[in-house]
Amino acid sequence: MEKIDFIVTWVDGNDPAWQKERNKWEGTDGKESDAADGNTECRYRENGLLRYWFRAVEKFAPWVNRIHFVTCGQRPEWLNEDHPKLHLVNHADYMPKEYLPTFNSNAIELNFHRIEELTEHFVLFNDDMFLLRPLEPTFYFRDGQPVLKTSLQYYGNVGYNNWSRIVFNDYCLVNHSFNIQRSIWENRRKWFNFKELGYRKARRNLLCYLANRTLPISTYGHVALPHLKSTLVELWEHYPEIMHHTSMCKFRTDDQVNQWLMCAWNQAKGNFYPATVETLGRVIPVCPQRLDDLCGFIESKTIPQICVNDSPMNTDPYYCLQEVANSFGTILPEKSNFEK
Repeated sequence: MEKIDFIVTWVDGNDPAWQKERNKWEGTDGKESDAADGNTECRYRENGLLRYWFRAVEKFAPWVNRIHFVTCGQRPEWLNEDHPKLHLVNHADYMPKEYLPTFNSNAIELNFHRIEELTEHFVLFNDDMFLLRPLEPTFYFRDGQPVLKTSLQYYGNVGYNNWSRIVFNDYCLVNHSFNIQRSIWENRRKWFNFKELGYRKARRNLLCYLANRTLPISTYGHVALPHLKSTLVELWEHYPEIMHHTSMCKFRTDDQVNQWLMCAWNQAKGNFYPATVETLGRVIPVCPQRLDDLCGFIESKTIPQICVNDSPMNTDPYYCLQEVANSFGTILPEKSNFEK
């Protein structure tokens, strides 16, 4: 079995020094209005849940090779920095100086191949993505290939917000780079796999393929995703301009690409194992309207992983996040070895 690393990114948006630095740079791209919805306060809010991320990994994925904890240099005061599996990574440790400082998650993620000693197989988490039950390495990689949502359902919200506009850029790039019709057909045992996808989803993929033989990037799910370091290297070799441009932007803007490009690239090459989003996990927004659902999924542990997605809809963030923390406390009450 190949070694698998985890990467988790974190920022403490409540830090006054960080806020001062962000305010200094905000708007320097000249495109601050392009992606206001991609740079709202909730994108940087410290949710107070990070210790539960480490507890979950220790309990549910003890097989992880190494955890790369990526920040701009911030550290939670409770973190045991001497844990043998923990690798503290500052942006300055792996990103070229010309890209720094950065407040752009796309830039941070698209340079991960530069992290020293990162394994070929790695799983990328944001700090709002949590394991909820024991998982085997095969949950993320099968036969050395990333396990990815395999759906040709067309994305209906292209252009709706910053995220969807960036996804559309991914879509265009992949379809420009590959003969998608041939690629899907050559990998039809994956795209139309009744066993892994179920009859209805496999049939929908076939109908979608017959109707329009391109690779639409609908959603890979806002959950932890498996990646190959070599794919990221390959993207930099093929498209250095857009990768460099994305990395140069201090904030998220509409003319960038993101980590889903790696997923789509692997699927276009046939380098993936098929799965449905139902088997991979759920994303639920943190807001009063969904709080009962969110806490219920956490406490019941009926899904393998969950994204506790803070959003502009969260009109009472501190109450909601405290309730979520209480739910995590019921399933993960004991300190991990990653805590002092």
